[in-house]
Amino acid sequence: MENEIKYNVLDNLKIKLSIDNNKFNILPEELFLIAARKNKKRSFLFVSKVLGKHIPVDPKLSLLVGKLLGNEYIKQILGVESKSTEDIVKALNKKENIDKVYDKAFNYLDDLPEKTLFIGFAETATALGHSVFSSFKSNAYYIHTTREEILEYKNPIKFQEEHSHATGHNLYPVDFDILSSKAPIVFVDDEITTGKTTLNIIEAIHKKYPRKNYTIISILDWRKQEDKQRFKEVEDKLKININTISLLSGNIKIEEDRLSDLEIKNNVRNIITKDLNIETVYLDLKSQSSIKKNKSYKPYLKCSAIFGLDCEDNKLINEELIETGEYLNSHIRKGNNTLCMGTGEFMYIPMLLSTQLGYGVSFQSTTRSPIYPEDKRGYGVRNVFKFNSLDGKKIENYFYNVPIGHYDEIFLFLDREFPEQQMNSLINVLRGLGIKYLNIVIFSKKGERAWELNQTK
Repeated sequence: MENEIKYNVLDNLKIKLSIDNNKFNILPEELFLIAARKNKKRSFLFVSKVLGKHIPVDPKLSLLVGKLLGNEYIKQILGVESKSTEDIVKALNKKENIDKVYDKAFNYLDDLPEKTLFIGFAETATALGHSVFSSFKSNAYYIHTTREEILEYKNPIKFQEEHSHATGHNLYPVDFDILSSKAPIVFVDDEITTGKTTLNIIEAIHKKYPRKNYTIISILDWRKQEDKQRFKEVEDKLKININTISLLSGNIKIEEDRLSDLEIKNNVRNIITKDLNIETVYLDLKSQSSIKKNKSYKPYLKCSAIFGLDCEDNKLINEELIETGEYLNSHIRKGNNTLCMGTGEFMYIPMLLSTQLGYGVSFQSTTRSPIYPEDKRGYGVRNVFKFNSLDGKKIENYFYNVPIGHYDEIFLFLDREFPEQQMNSLINVLRGLGIKYLNIVIFSKKGERAWELNQTK
């Protein structure tokens, strides 16, 4: 039987959700809130409470959601029951014993019987996809899409996203033969609305590297019947199988949408910290390699999965990050209530590091997604902070839901070093949060902004 929930998102935006599948009986309000956004294709957004994007979360809880999706994949597709599923669901519903459940879940990783490629979607699901991939100790491979244009890379796989403010996606596999094989592909996203985006990438990949089996796993699935029929049509046309797995599924009905042009303004009064202590930490991990973008000399980290990873890569990355996180906790962290902040697509590495920083730690990330703030209970975005893009492009970036004066410390994680003039906009915004300490953690040697592509394992 369907469960209907009505949302008065704003006075002139009303939505009704019909939930038809919720096998773990997870309360919808534990997974998401809803907010209005600047987007002509869809005027609202499901603001996840478990992703670590727009709402600060316990980083361990966010990674456990990825593990739960990985467990569901091997159960529904391979018929294998994972030992950690029940404990993860309890932790997700009750927000209890998260540390214990996390340690137990990721100390036991499942085997995959065949080579399988996992692909996460930028920018929101890069960490979610990586955490699903990290659920397995063998035969798993991972790469995520990116909005970045790497000019030195010839003939990337390109496709379009249907409902996003920024629609272009690219795949840049390097020494990553799994993509050109017949291995099944598993796409990981936080939400399926119509499924058109995933069908776009399936057709783009299939045209170049055909195979038989594809799966889409997501936290939410809102496809209508005509959307599901479109999947069947693509299956028949390409002679493939497309499986779908989600934690919660249903339908969306917009009962009222009379939103005019929304202006996204900073709706908070800042507290400027005069004696803000800023410390910069440069990290040079063994698992790093990179590619530079000509003209702007922009480096990219291999360990972020932009070029592709296998289980051996991931084991090295995780070991290094745990050790590095312990160092940051013992030598750098000074606050009692700490916010760790990833930047854009760079989410998984900061998130995993955050799990090692001790108690009183929350995680979230900056984003390019423009969302309208409204300071009312139950609304998905209570406040907004705007700053200029770190890469020097004239693109507004944002972060949300940070109460002024709530945190005494922020760790800002960057995948590369940026010129000081490009950092100033974000740093000035962070100064107004009332924090005492700002730690900028950069994954490069000091002054090293142009790295060469390392194509050796």
